[in-house]
Formats: sequence, structure tokens, C-alpha cells
Amino acid sequence: MTLKECILEAFKHSPYLLQAKADLEAEKPRRLEEFSGFLPQISLKDTLTRTGAEDISPYYQQYMGLELDYNLFQGWGTLSSYFAARREVDAARAKYREAVLDTAYRVTKAFYTVLEKKRLWEAAKDDLRDAQVNLDTAKARYKEGLAPYADVIKARAYVANARFVLRERESEYWVAVGTLNVEMGRSVTSSINPEGELKEEGWDVDFSTARHEALSHNPLVLQAEKEVEAQMYRKCQVYSEFSPRVDFQWRYGWQDKSFPPNDYEEWSWEFTFTLPIFSGFASRARLAERRALLDSKTYYLSRVKLEVEQEAWQAFQELKKSQANVLSARAHLRDATHDLHVTRGRYREGLANMVDLTTAQANLSDARAQYISSLADLERSIAALEKAMGRVPYLERSR
Repeated sequence: MTLKECILEAFKHSPYLLQAKADLEAEKPRRLEEFSGFLPQISLKDTLTRTGAEDISPYYQQYMGLELDYNLFQGWGTLSSYFAARREVDAARAKYREAVLDTAYRVTKAFYTVLEKKRLWEAAKDDLRDAQVNLDTAKARYKEGLAPYADVIKARAYVANARFVLRERESEYWVAVGTLNVEMGRSVTSSINPEGELKEEGWDVDFSTARHEALSHNPLVLQAEKEVEAQMYRKCQVYSEFSPRVDFQWRYGWQDKSFPPNDYEEWSWEFTFTLPIFSGFASRARLAERRALLDSKTYYLSRVKLEVEQEAWQAFQELKKSQANVLSARAHLRDATHDLHVTRGRYREGLANMVDLTTAQANLSDARAQYISSLADLERSIAALEKAMGRVPYLERSR
């Protein structure tokens, strides 16, 4: 599977992302719920009443008909509630976008970790072959009487250690494969064959561009902005409680004066004007609460912007460091390969001892591991910067 296929697989099956999508779907009906405040409320009523008094015999009275209630005005409270609900849905959508970015980022990290562990496993096989060559060389020189038996012992120990590292690298590879499966929403034992290579590639981006995109497109910033806007409308909603209220009611039905019924048809309509004078300070308390919550959301937005900027800055610096490390590791690998070749020739000629040979072999082993890890770190740092900038790692990659 390619990295793109792994990410798309995670989008379909990752429980983390599916939960975020379900949370978004749960928020969407709130817009319709608040929009219902603009519509009249129609109901069918059927009332049966038995009434009596000291000098009146008990009698039944029944009413059945339609009622329509419609709030014409309440200080823009309904409109504010609707706008607040829309902003809250937008905030939930931004939260889902953050889950998409995070899922893609985790899959990308796990994918390149698998490639890294696979290359390290292959490098361990090369180390074992080199150690075996050293052992064969030491044995040949010992048989010729040109080297002490201690050289054979040291070379054999190095072969044993190389086998140990090989088994450890193999185990690390399969652990990484299991992690990738889990990030994709699959069983840890699922069969997978990642297709890809670790390459020397960079991303020429300046921090001003990265910072601008992060503050403009990072879902955490967008979510916080929408939460501030929603809270502003919620505050305006409370203001409506201090405004007059105008309601309209229309009725049409049948009224029974006796039981069994003696029906006659009736209809009526009325306008009601209500001016709130005192509500026990409840509205003022709610207004103070909404003001404080608005301040809290505003401060939270400022904090999120700083954290996103810091995340972009850290990812940018990690990218620059990774690019420099690749160049250094490549040069170190080239030198270590040459050093082992030269030292092995000098050992055969009796100009170097086994310590020199094993030291050169250890340096080459470290150089191979450093070069492979630096390539994987480069890919992971690019993905981290993309996520900080509000891009889906790899899928929205622009080099």
C-alpha cells in the first residue's frame, strides 16, 4: 500500500475520525432546531372539562380545534440564537477538520517509521555480512600465522552482536507495522506491504509563509474564532430578554356547551404585547455569565494563535535541522564506507589490527542507521509542518 492509500484507508475506518464525524453530525441539527423559532407553532387541541358549583349541576364542556402560535418579535433573540447555532456548527466542522489532519499526520508518521525500520533491518543484514567478512579475514590470517587468535575471538563476538541487532531490528519493524495498522483502524495483525522509499527531498518554504497559513487555515484557530462569534450571538440573545415581546395567536375549532355535545363553531385571534419589568435578576445574571464566557473565549483564541504559531515555528526549525542532518549523515556514510574498505585492506596487509577493523565497522553501522533515520525524520518533519499550516499531510503536499 502507498502512503496515499494508507491515509484514505484511515479516513474510512479510523475509530478516532469516525467518532469526530459523528460529533459533527450531532451538531448539524442545531441549526434546524434554532431555525424553528422563525416558524409558527401549530397544534391540535382536544379538551374535556367537567364543571360544577353549589347551585349549578355538573356539566361537561369540550373544545376541539387548531391553534397557531407565532412569536413576531422578541428583540432579535431568535435571530441571534440561529446565528450562534450556525457558528457552533462551523466550530464543530473545524474540529472535525483538525481530526482529519491529525489522523493523516499519525498515519504519515507511522508509515515512514515502517519504512525506516525496514531500511534499518536491511542495514543490519549488511552489518552482519560485513562482520562475517571480517571474521573470515581474521580466520584466514590466523591460519597463516599472521594474526593472533584474539582477533578471531573479537570478530566472532562482533558477528554475534550483529545477529542480535538484526533480530532486534526485525522486531522493531513488525511493531511499527502493527502501529500503522492501528492508525488505519485495522487489526494489529493485518497483512500490509507498505510501498515507498525514503528519499533525499526537502521543502523550500520560508517561515512567514508558514506562519500566515497556520494562522489562516489551522483548524484550531478557525474553531476558536467560530466559538468567539457564537458566544457574541449568545450574549445578544440574552439582551433580547430585556426587550418587548409580541405574539400572535389564532384559534379555530368547535365548542361543546353540554355533554352529549351540542357543537357550535368558533374562531378567534389575538395579539399580545409583553414588556418585561422584573425577572428576579435572572436575565442580568445570564448576561454577566455570557459576557464572562465571551472574554474567556476571546482569551482562548489569543492563546490558540500563539500555540499554533509556536507549533509552526518548532516544525519549521525541525525541518531545517532534518535537511541539514541528511546532508551530514550522507557525507558521514560515504566516509565510513571508504574507511572500512581501507582499514580492511590494511588489516589484510598487517598494517592495522582488529580493533581498528571493528571500530571502522561500528562507525559504518552507525552511519547507515543515522542516514536512514535522518531521511525518515525529514519526511516526518515535513508532515508536521504541513499539519501546523492546516494542510492534510501528504495529500495536500506542495513542494
